[in-house]
Amino acid sequence: MAVSAAGIAIVLLVVWTASSFVPFVPSGGLAALTVLGYAYTTGFTEPGLAVLLALVLASLLASAAELLSGLVSGKLGGASTRTVVVGTLAGIGLLFVIGPIGFVVGLGGTVFLAGLYENAGEPRDAVRQSIYAVIGALASSVVQAVILAGVTAAFALAVL
Repeated sequence: MAVSAAGIAIVLLVVWTASSFVPFVPSGGLAALTVLGYAYTTGFTEPGLAVLLALVLASLLASAAELLSGLVSGKLGGASTRTVVVGTLAGIGLLFVIGPIGFVVGLGGTVFLAGLYENAGEPRDAVRQSIYAVIGALASSVVQAVILAGVTAAFALAVL
């Protein structure tokens, strides 16, 4: 059975979509490179310039959503940018120590403690800030996966 370049690209796009839930995998960037790589193999005749640009931009948008959602949701919850950045770094540090739950504990705990420090006597504000930051960080993977699933489906429709 012959394996086509389109088939390989579709399989890779499915893998990148699934890898949206794996920390430190740049799924959106890999999807953009996969689409560009396929277009290169066809001499940029498939999937067409407009579709190619739309798929690459959507893939890069998925990456941006992954990177910015924790920060944006933390800000919506009332946390400062510095607090969310420090919380994210603490989460990344704990990720290596105790796994994925470490990211949640590090981010949520740091934002909570900083919220208590900044808003002395207002634990509800600290809890709200922490919950927003954690939900945003976790939801970013879902958003990225949904966008990349759309990229995969659109790519498959364009080349098959």
